[in-house]
Amino acid sequence: MRTIILQLGIAVRICALITVSLFFSTRSEAQLKIDYGKSYVNVTKGTTGGTIEPGDILEIRATFVVGGSGVNDYADSCAYFDAIPANTTYIPNSLAILTNEGKVYKSFTDIIGDDAGWISGSNVQINLGYKNAPTATATRRGRIKYNDKPSFFGGTCIMVASYRVQVTGAYGTKVSIGGGTISYLPFGASLTSITFPIDSIMVFKNLGICTNTSPTNAIISESGGTFGSGKAKNRGPSGKISNSYTYANFSSNMPNDYYYNISNNTSTGGAGYSTSNAWPIPDNSPTSHRVFGVWDIIGDHTGAVNPALGNPPTDTINSTGGYMAVINASYKTDIAFLDTVSNLCPNTYYQYYAWFRNICSKCACDSSGKGPSNTGYIPTGPGDSSGVHPNLTFNVNGYDYYTTGDIAYSGQWVRKGFTYLTGPTQTSMIIYIRNNAPGGGGNDWAIDDIGIASCIPNISLTPNKPDTLCQGSDDTVRFKVTAFFANYTEWRLERSIDNGATWSSPGLDTLGNPSSGSATPVYNASTNLYEYLVTRYYRLNVIDTKIIYRLTVASTAASLNNASCAYITSSPKIVFAVNCLITLPTTIVFGAQLQEGTAMLQWTSTHETGNIKYIVERSDNDQSSFKPIATMYGHAPDGSGDTYNFIDPQPVNTQSFYRIRIIENDKYAYSKIVLLSNSTIIFDVRSLVNPFTNTISFDMVVPENQTASFVLNDALGRIVKQEIQPVSKGFNSIRIYGLESMPTGIYILQIRYADKMITKRVIKRIE
Repeated sequence: MRTIILQLGIAVRICALITVSLFFSTRSEAQLKIDYGKSYVNVTKGTTGGTIEPGDILEIRATFVVGGSGVNDYADSCAYFDAIPANTTYIPNSLAILTNEGKVYKSFTDIIGDDAGWISGSNVQINLGYKNAPTATATRRGRIKYNDKPSFFGGTCIMVASYRVQVTGAYGTKVSIGGGTISYLPFGASLTSITFPIDSIMVFKNLGICTNTSPTNAIISESGGTFGSGKAKNRGPSGKISNSYTYANFSSNMPNDYYYNISNNTSTGGAGYSTSNAWPIPDNSPTSHRVFGVWDIIGDHTGAVNPALGNPPTDTINSTGGYMAVINASYKTDIAFLDTVSNLCPNTYYQYYAWFRNICSKCACDSSGKGPSNTGYIPTGPGDSSGVHPNLTFNVNGYDYYTTGDIAYSGQWVRKGFTYLTGPTQTSMIIYIRNNAPGGGGNDWAIDDIGIASCIPNISLTPNKPDTLCQGSDDTVRFKVTAFFANYTEWRLERSIDNGATWSSPGLDTLGNPSSGSATPVYNASTNLYEYLVTRYYRLNVIDTKIIYRLTVASTAASLNNASCAYITSSPKIVFAVNCLITLPTTIVFGAQLQEGTAMLQWTSTHETGNIKYIVERSDNDQSSFKPIATMYGHAPDGSGDTYNFIDPQPVNTQSFYRIRIIENDKYAYSKIVLLSNSTIIFDVRSLVNPFTNTISFDMVVPENQTASFVLNDALGRIVKQEIQPVSKGFNSIRIYGLESMPTGIYILQIRYADKMITKRVIKRIE
């Protein structure tokens, strides 16, 4: 290894020679090294990546590697045999020999007898060699020597036999791209056949990335997929990375091919320790700061302010930093991360993702064995000398679901992943992320922040405000459920009368509807979300209390009782129930005005008693969540009245509602509500009780004293009720009585003020 570096120069040495997988030696000078692997790329999904879907074109690749240094380091009689996988069709004239970068080195026709590759029925054969003959033909196999082309720095030949297929299977079918053999004859040994292991692809719909995910990561190992943090530069091995990779500390030539490290700084360490990524590439200083002279010097990804840039390399002398796994890929399709994830929720969509970074901009080696610093070097692509691009596969329970596509060098982190749906009873899965591209001349990458997070619903109260209602009246409780997928169908409504300490079912509503059920979400093209409404009508008990309603949703009925799988609204419905039927001897006339942003309140009483108390209450932005701001005691002689004034010390910023609570012994009543605003008051209708029984009630806000007209039409447009009422500037409580004899059904209510009109659809139901 060291001799090769001295001959080629550190600038062109990117990745080390392969580790011995099969070793044959009959003479002291023979050091034949053979390695192999089988993989594929999704040509259709390109660099973007994605799941494998019907119609996608896959390029099946079988890598065969011959390394060594002596005259007898070669393999004879080499050939690749394979069968076109089920659920695919062969792409005509796609037989080829590729470099490990994926560039076509030689191509073949499908016809038998004209060149070294052909297809017969569903069987593929590409001759790679023939004993004592250097060139493969239609009738013989050729010899592959360690220094043949495609060459890896003149010391290893990396040859990729390939063909393309198009996926014809439907979603849910499987494509087996494993199997197949490479046959070869090592010097001084018998004919050897390599059979590739089984690898199956699941044809799976690309479900996209949901917009709302749980903050909880289902992966709990390796510090929740972040690899943890520490002061030491080299953290130590991970039990979640395949033992096909060997752990090695950072140095000028480590981690090499087939090696990995977990670090918070990718500089060489030791005398070459650095926190700067500004060194030249290649770094030809006497003590190189960059691994192989060319790797980026970076920090991890976890918690980065800019997720694309990641964190700077950690100063491990003075500070602590987060770790990442850094992998120098092998020629095999080796597992980079393997774990078993438990405590999942059935019938739930999960995003399975990780962050990756290609860490070498000049790691290529072209088919002639030249690196980026050599004259005549052929780049991977225009302006690209990074070599083999990382290409990773995400596997669940033994099936490939997603490939990242080629991750070209960009100097940034990229997030790759897909959405997976668990089965009706599935609560765990085995996952792994696998290297899907051959190493050598590139494929040097970091991985961090591996996660599995559920796509969660959003539950909102609509309208999102509390209500103050009379005891015995009807309340409309309505929640809206939205989600990226249509799986959160199960719901349960609960009620609390002790300020949220305990919850119970409110039972049937006034229309006989249950407090739990199963919904059918409807897709909304304008939001790209599935949604449904849960609406129930409950009559308030004849007690003075505070009632809270909440909605719980889940993807299965059983999951409603699982705190880890159920989701509860963060905006519950709060109802303040008050006794509106009590008539006190004391009555008041209440008014207010705004002076230079300050509320000036005044009320005049009649028929006071000796135990009267007035509590001033204020609510900002709505007319329900009132809070006491002052208490005043009545001082008029019994049976008479007086005038009271109060100036609110807190300015009115936007709009504020005021009312007076009149308390006499153990009974109380409320004044009307007055609205004050430091801006223009806009005509509005709020808190419409719908459905209604014998009375239509709502609140009305108007900018000036006026009269308002109210017209109720039936479904045929006929007027069934019409009246005019005076309204005062600000807030008005409107009641339309005398509707007992109207039949049940749908009506249209027209509310006219000045030259404006608001129309509402209302429903009359049986009491």
